[in-house]
Amino acid sequence: MWNRGFILLCAIVFVVGLVTGPVQMLFPVYAETVLEESALFAALLRALPIGLGGISALIGGTLCDRFGRKPTVLIGMTGAVVVGTLFTTQTPLFLWGILCYEGIASGFKTAGGQTYLISSVPPERLGLATGLYFISSTVGNAIGSAIAGEVIDRTSYGTFGVGAAVLAGVLFVGACLFLPRLVQSSDTQRKREGIWKSTLNVEAYLNLIRRREMRMLIGLRVFPTYYWGSVNLLMPILIERIAGVKATGYYGAVSLLFAFGCQLAVGRMCDAVGHRAPALVASAIVTFLAFGVAFFHKSLIALEVFGILGAGAAWALSTTIPRFINEFTEPDEKGHGVGLTHLAWSSGFLLGYVASGVLVYISVGVPFIVAGIFLIFSTGVAYRLWSSND
Repeated sequence: MWNRGFILLCAIVFVVGLVTGPVQMLFPVYAETVLEESALFAALLRALPIGLGGISALIGGTLCDRFGRKPTVLIGMTGAVVVGTLFTTQTPLFLWGILCYEGIASGFKTAGGQTYLISSVPPERLGLATGLYFISSTVGNAIGSAIAGEVIDRTSYGTFGVGAAVLAGVLFVGACLFLPRLVQSSDTQRKREGIWKSTLNVEAYLNLIRRREMRMLIGLRVFPTYYWGSVNLLMPILIERIAGVKATGYYGAVSLLFAFGCQLAVGRMCDAVGHRAPALVASAIVTFLAFGVAFFHKSLIALEVFGILGAGAAWALSTTIPRFINEFTEPDEKGHGVGLTHLAWSSGFLLGYVASGVLVYISVGVPFIVAGIFLIFSTGVAYRLWSSND
């Protein structure tokens, strides 16, 4: 498992996390405090990029299976170079452009990164490898959030944005030079000949959707990420209103560091006992925690406790997904499987992000109650997958 490609892939997602994590965490705060806009404005501004990311993941999945993992990863990394500049402008047109490009690039990054992961490690070690892969991103997000909170509090959003863009640019050059290119089978190489005829390869995705297991896996991605979209929009705003932007940055850091431990534990557990039982347990826990946020959102301590535990459970659930993809797809379908499930992830996140921006005007607790209902469906899907395991 400890080959150069896997180690460098983890290093890449770590540094990308340093840049993109704080942007995702603090953009709603930036919209409210600097742009003087509402939570709904932040939700709508990010809605289109999230949707574009889901669609581009389908294209990225096809590129992975037909053209190679490394080029897809590199295309995705360009989004991290661009997104740092988000905090350097207050012009809506530029904000839209930056977010849309980052959204498209994120789809390629997810498709390329997870397919590279699945292809670079033995199947029997995929659980631990997935945990380490997500941990690299999580720790990057955590450290980046803490640094961003301090930098912004002491200087400005613009200073952090410029530094993030420069760091991502250096990373991109390093990846071009040093990330190994994985060897693909001759059958996969031959499929490149049709790349220009069908960039999206609709038939391959339709074949996946026809499988019952893949439809259930799609459900296991859509429903939990509705909750994750709600949390990403509202939690930073709620904490910033009570305790300030620095507290928001440290909340992001602590929640992601806790997720670090959950990802590692679940990754090891998946290799030992399989991935279906951990997926069921994680889904049930995050369901309970979503309702906890709904009913105790006025307390800073409750927000932090339920939010941190919820982040750990949500990331634990995500750690099981690559093993499901590996189980349900053939060797030349891995990229397509990642692309399809990321589209499901983006759809759920988009729905949760936008709907929560509207529902919060009714009551702060309502978006989290709706998210809890979605998570009940997710737990039902996880139970079906667990109970159908031979």
